[in-house]
Amino acid sequence: MVTMQQDIREMKHFRKWAENKNPFLAVTAMIIAGFSQECFEIFESVRKGKRIEGDIPLPSLKRWLKLYRNPNRIGKVLLNALRDINDDTAKGVAIIEGLLKGAKQLQKMTGEQLKAEWEKILPDDRKEIIEDGHKTIEEYKEYLIHDFICEANEEEAKEFKKNLTKPELIFFIRVMVPSFSLYGTYPVDLLRKSQHGDNVALEKLIRLDKSIIFDPKISGIIHQAQALKIQERMSMIKKAFRSSPKIKTDMKTIKCNLGGLISYFSIMMRQKITAADISRLYDAIADDMGIDEVDPDLDMTPETFEKAIQRARTMWHIILIPDKK
Repeated sequence: MVTMQQDIREMKHFRKWAENKNPFLAVTAMIIAGFSQECFEIFESVRKGKRIEGDIPLPSLKRWLKLYRNPNRIGKVLLNALRDINDDTAKGVAIIEGLLKGAKQLQKMTGEQLKAEWEKILPDDRKEIIEDGHKTIEEYKEYLIHDFICEANEEEAKEFKKNLTKPELIFFIRVMVPSFSLYGTYPVDLLRKSQHGDNVALEKLIRLDKSIIFDPKISGIIHQAQALKIQERMSMIKKAFRSSPKIKTDMKTIKCNLGGLISYFSIMMRQKITAADISRLYDAIADDMGIDEVDPDLDMTPETFEKAIQRARTMWHIILIPDKK
């Protein structure tokens, strides 16, 4: 008879899910999905009003407001935070950065161009590249599976949380993720609409980030509303300023956001993992960890889950590969 501990050690349900998938992509998906508990703890602390950054001053208004238009900066700091945990995560981040760089280059090349580049390599060298690649990836996969089921290192967790004191990550947690989770849109889009007189967008934005009233155009709107005695707008602004968004910190939302990251990476590698398959990944992990045969947090229809994955994927694309226009 196979015990629960043996099941966990073998991760047999995950391994079955990973069959016929790129090994590196499969274990990357597993690690991302497995990060949901840590994310839940972080967002719960925000919801309860705890300052995860500690008793340190926030960055200057100028620097804070610039983050609305610099999502790539946030992505870089997020990767650096993961890199600083330990040598193994540093290697993983290096692989992810290489993947992003390679994916950007691949997106510029046609299938014929890729084929031509591959054919430039001598047959024996091609065989060696493939064999070495398979061996390295399999070793990395086994290491990550082992690391996944090990007890979390408190010092490493502490080191990661220390990085959360950086302005970019505070902005990511307090503004960017809630904006996508609650409103399905990017913060700078709310800002642009608000600057053009959209009261609904302005109310949402003020609820998210009180500091936004110091944006020059937003300040001008508030100033004119007060001067012209536009009571409806002033009442909305006052109410929004006294309120906070109902930040969703439930595991369902967190797993959908992480699922969007899995989807994003899979598309970057031109080996798309569907929303349905991401759902099956969560089920496999829940089964291997002895929780249930089906992930109890994802009680939603396939259509709803797929839409949530699409929204989250958009967020990660904006963060990791910004529009240069």
